[in-house]
Amino acid sequence: MHHVKALRIIPLILGFALVTFGCATSKSQQSVNIGLKAEAVPEGICVTFDNIPQEIGRMFISFNNFGGKEEHGSTNDIIESYSVIRGDVLEQVKQTRKVIFPFVKAGQKYIIFVFLSNEQGQAIVGVPDVINTECVANAGIYFNDGLKLELNKTNTSVTLSSEPKFSKEVQYAHDKYGYVVKLYSSGNESLGYGEKGTNGLYWDFEPNLTNDLKEGRHMQNSTYSAFIAAYRNVDYNNVTWSVEVAKTPEFIYSLKL
Repeated sequence: MHHVKALRIIPLILGFALVTFGCATSKSQQSVNIGLKAEAVPEGICVTFDNIPQEIGRMFISFNNFGGKEEHGSTNDIIESYSVIRGDVLEQVKQTRKVIFPFVKAGQKYIIFVFLSNEQGQAIVGVPDVINTECVANAGIYFNDGLKLELNKTNTSVTLSSEPKFSKEVQYAHDKYGYVVKLYSSGNESLGYGEKGTNGLYWDFEPNLTNDLKEGRHMQNSTYSAFIAAYRNVDYNNVTWSVEVAKTPEFIYSLKL
């Protein structure tokens, strides 16, 4: 997922990773042993790597939970937060081999995925594309429950009911909010379409969504299950996290080709 101001098609791996890879810790068949451990710490959850090869130029970390449930019934049940780490921040992580995610709720289990690639987002020979593990949080920073993301009657825009309030003082990112439309077909096709850099509680995604899908010819089908997720962008220890704060119910999106 790219940090962009303009609307664009983005790879949908958030949440979908749980369906694809499951919840057990992955064991790579590749030659490089990255190693991945997650443990509860007073600040939240600390992820530690045994080894981060120098050729890795992009690290995508996703924390997923089910709001206290043991398992999810559908992708819409998954609450997910993520960060794309690169540049100077990635060099910091390579030095410490640690990343702390503080935006967790005590007692809830989090499934953690780490996607590894070069700077262009391409796979690296000998390095696993993805590794995963899980951890139950003991403490952390959480936001107020009850936020709603309202979809308008014509399914063309959404409005977040209010600003999320966190349980401790946090450092907000320059771009306050991000929104993503997540599209799924019965044939397991999936796409995300989003805007990360925005400062409002309102997002009008049509007709841009339909026009871009037609122009890019990204879709193989015409009817999709869809929902929209809203994220609050928060900085912690130089890492910017997009923390999911609300989502719409599922609705049907039809693309007229």
